[in-house]
Amino acid sequence: MRNFNYWFVFSSIGLILMIESSFMLISAFVGEIYNESAVTSLYLSALATFISGLTLSLIGRKRRKEKRISQREVYLTVTLVWVLMALYGALPFLLGGAIPSFTDAFFESVCGFTTTGSSTLINLEAFPKSLHFWRSFTQWIGGIGIIIFVMSFLPLFGGGSSQFYNAEATGITKEQLRPRISDITRNMSITYLGLTVVGFLLFWAGPMDAFDAACHTFTSISTGGFSTKQASIAHFNSAYTEYVAISLMFCGGTRFLLLFNLFRHLSGKIFKDEEFRWYAFMILGFTCVITLSLYLDGNVFSSIEKTFRTVLFQVVAAITTTGYATTDFLRWGQFYWFLFLAMVLFCGSEGSTSGGMKISRLVILVKNTRVVFRRQVHPQALYMVKINGQVYANAVVEKVLAFVFLYLTIVGIGAIVLSFTGMSFNESIGTAVSSMSSYGFGLGRFGPSGNFSSATVFAKYVLCFLMIVGRLEVFTVLSLFTKSLWKR
Repeated sequence: MRNFNYWFVFSSIGLILMIESSFMLISAFVGEIYNESAVTSLYLSALATFISGLTLSLIGRKRRKEKRISQREVYLTVTLVWVLMALYGALPFLLGGAIPSFTDAFFESVCGFTTTGSSTLINLEAFPKSLHFWRSFTQWIGGIGIIIFVMSFLPLFGGGSSQFYNAEATGITKEQLRPRISDITRNMSITYLGLTVVGFLLFWAGPMDAFDAACHTFTSISTGGFSTKQASIAHFNSAYTEYVAISLMFCGGTRFLLLFNLFRHLSGKIFKDEEFRWYAFMILGFTCVITLSLYLDGNVFSSIEKTFRTVLFQVVAAITTTGYATTDFLRWGQFYWFLFLAMVLFCGSEGSTSGGMKISRLVILVKNTRVVFRRQVHPQALYMVKINGQVYANAVVEKVLAFVFLYLTIVGIGAIVLSFTGMSFNESIGTAVSSMSSYGFGLGRFGPSGNFSSATVFAKYVLCFLMIVGRLEVFTVLSLFTKSLWKR
């Protein structure tokens, strides 16, 4: 470990923590507006976070460039950033006594930064507004990925920026090889900020006040799902609000670079993109199938439009892994449980805020299966996996297969471990899939009508691990446990 660049790790983590402290101060300003006593916990948390970040930054400032940056430093830094952000992000909940249990506060913070809609809170309306804002803000921060946000405007990572991008960003696209990393991250962040402003104005134009509009915008565009109301979006009983949320969730699950080209250059490239077409078709297909099935089962709501809107909302929320609900869809029957679990495995697009394994990997798996069948019939023929006319080498396909295997294996092991904590078969599988995919809803007690307050302490830490591993897409975290990474 003599060649390990500890100083780079210290300075990078320190920078992120100082930025996190500034976000806490923004939440404290909201507390000042509403004259809340909880604002003290935000000030103390911001101070503690800033001092910790400044100390780490000063330790590594002078020497962080003396040694080269390898994958070891990058993977460790990215993983520690997410763990420490969640750890310090729990302080506002703890110090004010809003969530007196450290486990529950840490769980809530991890759910926030990983944009998972799970929660242990049972009376959201009584929760302080400033902490509601911080809670929603953590999902907005985690949605774009704070490392990508920092890289957009602070070119401090030098030659290691592409390594950070690969460790932080989701998916398998080769698009980052063409323009500079700084251009990609800046365009993604501009799109994210623009959609946030538009979403806030649209929500505010409906029945929401400015506070609720801001919080729900943060958690819609980040595909997180935290709400300020116990009944979630259903509290507002507004078709307009639901359609706005659907639109924001849909955008959050779309690759931001495609949206940037659409809004900035009026480019129609988005409609030619194979992954986007699969994404849109899956939403439309699942919506039509479930709506028709509910109609045949006699489970129609007050009107056909409301039935379609409710199903569309839940399908978009599932495929984008947004933990919103306007109804308890588990009551529809076990057939629908299977459909929703399938939806949250292969979710939104790469380069979006959604979780799961990403539709791009599903496209590669399907196309590779077709190639295998063709080679079986014509062994001498040359067939390749292509997406958008771009050939993907066998190495990429092999990595996708390995990723899917690891992803499902971790879900399976997680479900087995959770079953030892008292969860039923359905609950353990549902929560494991939900946590890895950053969705939020499980099955049984942990569905839309329940929460995770009844889970054991050990189960909550297992779920935190699954959420972090799922957010960093397996390889970044698991690579830390391989001997080859740490060899000189």
